[in-house]
Amino acid sequence: MSNTTQQEFLKSAKDALGVTWDELAESSGINPRALKTYRMPDTSKDHRPLPALARAAVDRLLSSHKTKGKINA
Repeated sequence: MSNTTQQEFLKSAKDALGVTWDELAESSGINPRALKTYRMPDTSKDHRPLPALARAAVDRLLSSHKTKGKINA
């Protein structure tokens, strides 16, 4: 996943978790407005880089989701 953009990473995480953008923000502890700026194209004046702590929070959600899926399988 290292070659993906932050927008692709966030969209993929949202889809994998089956949540809305607001639910992803809440679950990861990211302010919904901040998450919106992270999802914007690099060319947008409102785009902000995804902080390492925010990415780690989303990664933890994904890891937890995958672990739960393996236990239930």
